[in-house]
Amino acid sequence: MRRHFAVVLLVLFACALFGVRADAAVSVPVRYQLRGHLPQLGEQPAMRFFLTQLAYDKFRADLGDANVFPATSSLFMSFEREFLALYSRGNDTGGRCIATAAVAGLSGDTVTATFDWQSDTCGAPASAHHPFILVAVSRTASDGSTWLPSARLICAFVGSAATNACASFGGVAASPATPSATASAAPTSPTPTGVATASPAASRSPIAAASPTPTPADAGGGPDFIVVAALVGLGVVIGLALMAARRPRTPSGPRP
Repeated sequence: MRRHFAVVLLVLFACALFGVRADAAVSVPVRYQLRGHLPQLGEQPAMRFFLTQLAYDKFRADLGDANVFPATSSLFMSFEREFLALYSRGNDTGGRCIATAAVAGLSGDTVTATFDWQSDTCGAPASAHHPFILVAVSRTASDGSTWLPSARLICAFVGSAATNACASFGGVAASPATPSATASAAPTSPTPTGVATASPAASRSPIAAASPTPTPADAGGGPDFIVVAALVGLGVVIGLALMAARRPRTPSGPRP
């Protein structure tokens, strides 16, 4: 009886484990590159991505005099392993900027980055109220899978879902060497209309600078703690079941 109970318990726990694993989003490492305020990125929340250096360079050129984005050589990323994603909040309340820590997860065909607010303008003028953040997104998820070819959308929001913005990967090649992957996923407004200031951690100019490589906590590539806890629990249950199955039975009936 004990053996049957142990088997049933193991089956139920395994089903629960695989259910948790199927529902959990796979984390995707993200590295902060640059943040600031720039009205030319639009009045509404917007998401842009650049799979190649050519796409990023074209975006910088289109901004003209409003460009505050450094050249690729000044960023802490590689297009062979990552691509750039640019989230802009649009017209905000002011007095705050986007914090550098980010968490990204892949669920189905959508990868979503989550940001938080920081209660200052991060080096920009006090009147600045068009925050943005530029990050490098790994082409490989934390579980080792290459997620980009099967993804459909990249989304991001800061603070609440009301600031959410998405861009579609549809029709854009995933290879960093493919020239066709050169389009930004959202329109830009290259005509300068105001002050644009990026806020780095180590300045190279009064306009913009890239940040140093963030700490592992900021990279968003930590272990999947739900799965780890489930595996530990499974090991405990297996151990208890084996102990119960091997315990000798006490003979029944009257003693001689």
